[in-house]
Amino acid sequence: MQSIKITNPNVFTPPDVDSDIDYDSIDLSDVFKPTKYVYTYKHKMNLIKLGCALGSRDDYKLKLKRYPRATDEQYASKYKEHLQKLQEQRQKYLEEENKKREQARKEAEEILASLKKTALEDKDEDDDDEAFEEELRRQNELIEAAIKYDKERTESELAAEKEREEKEKKQKEEEEKKRKAEAEKKEKELKLQRSSATSPEGLEEYKKHYAKIEYFKATLKPKLANDPTFRKQIFEARRLVKRTVAQLQYKHNVILEKVELMYNHLTSIKAQSQEAFEVLLNFLAKAFLAQVKQEVHATPFAAYFLARFAYLLISTIPEFLDYLMGRLYKRCPYLIPQYHDDDPTLAVDEIKRRLRYDYTNKEDKTFQTFLQHAEQQKCYVMFYGALCQTKPDPGQPENRYPIKHAWVWLARICNMPPREITPILVLGLLEVSAERLLEAYPTQTPKLFRLIREKILPMYPKCDNNDNVGGITRLEMFLDDYFKTGQVKCISESLPAQI
Repeated sequence: MQSIKITNPNVFTPPDVDSDIDYDSIDLSDVFKPTKYVYTYKHKMNLIKLGCALGSRDDYKLKLKRYPRATDEQYASKYKEHLQKLQEQRQKYLEEENKKREQARKEAEEILASLKKTALEDKDEDDDDEAFEEELRRQNELIEAAIKYDKERTESELAAEKEREEKEKKQKEEEEKKRKAEAEKKEKELKLQRSSATSPEGLEEYKKHYAKIEYFKATLKPKLANDPTFRKQIFEARRLVKRTVAQLQYKHNVILEKVELMYNHLTSIKAQSQEAFEVLLNFLAKAFLAQVKQEVHATPFAAYFLARFAYLLISTIPEFLDYLMGRLYKRCPYLIPQYHDDDPTLAVDEIKRRLRYDYTNKEDKTFQTFLQHAEQQKCYVMFYGALCQTKPDPGQPENRYPIKHAWVWLARICNMPPREITPILVLGLLEVSAERLLEAYPTQTPKLFRLIREKILPMYPKCDNNDNVGGITRLEMFLDDYFKTGQVKCISESLPAQI
């Protein structure tokens, strides 16, 4: 390496770049003046390190302006200014850095706050999602409940509407049925009023009594058939009833004895069972009317003592009246009176069945003859007349079925067109009750007898085989005797001479 030889002792050395002086801030017009350059200690030391020597007489002229010489005071002053500027720059830099840092800190805080806010928002969003899901679930439940409620309400309304319609329909049907029933009833009543075969008043009276028989059939008869204990109780109790009825006779003391026996028996049964009591009353009515048919047919005189027994029993046991009269009207429809011959659609056999014709042969369903039927029905009419005319003995209760009923029946049957059987039945009533009728209605009864004799009797139709001619003749003779003698020849209540 070639060494460098220094020929100029006054060598110019540029300022040290590592110097703390800010040369950019120095005014070069003042520094680089044609004056002797003053080197600082540091410059000198740098030159020495470089192996350079600095001559005091070197007037080397630099191409560039040389730094002006300065005194220590000037240098110090400049140095202070320079330091001040550096400090200012440093302060400015620090402020700027602080501002940047503050700005960075703020940005970081903002970012952190934004992150926190985002996190909170995410959390809130999660909470909102849960709340939304919960609210959605609640809303769905409310909607489902509302749908269910609407469905149930609709179903309930439909059911109510259907029930209302059915109720209205049923009500309309019932009203229509009731209207038809009323129309039929009115038509039937009108038909009865116009009919010459039925007495409307007598039919109503019959229905009133027969209601007890219907009660027995609907309530007591099924129990009697299905309850062995009850049936056994009735079977044992009715033995005395049947025996007592069979032992009835004309003597008043015997009648009183049998009435007392029957009364005690029935009241004892009633104390045990009201139903058993009702069943026995029904059985007594049937057994008693069977005895009436048998006894009166054999001897008409029996109508009186049988009627007295019935009168006394009705007086002590009023419930027996409905059973007795219901059964009596059923066995003898002529007591209504009702002939059942006003319906052209009814066959002859059906009319006979309704008029209570008995069968002489049940296998081939052969009915009894007209005369047999008439004599049998006359027995019931005679008992009816005897019951109405019965007078109490001293100390006995009044008759609950008095003579006015005989008068009413006679008036009803005389106001209807006569049939073949009518004279036989009228004679049967007069033979037992004419005397009592004259006593109770002394003015009207003779007029009625005159009406029957002169107006009605000639109108009685005769049977094809003249079976009712004997009845018509006997009724004519009975009335003629009354008009001749002023006395009626009724059947005696005392024991007949031939017995």
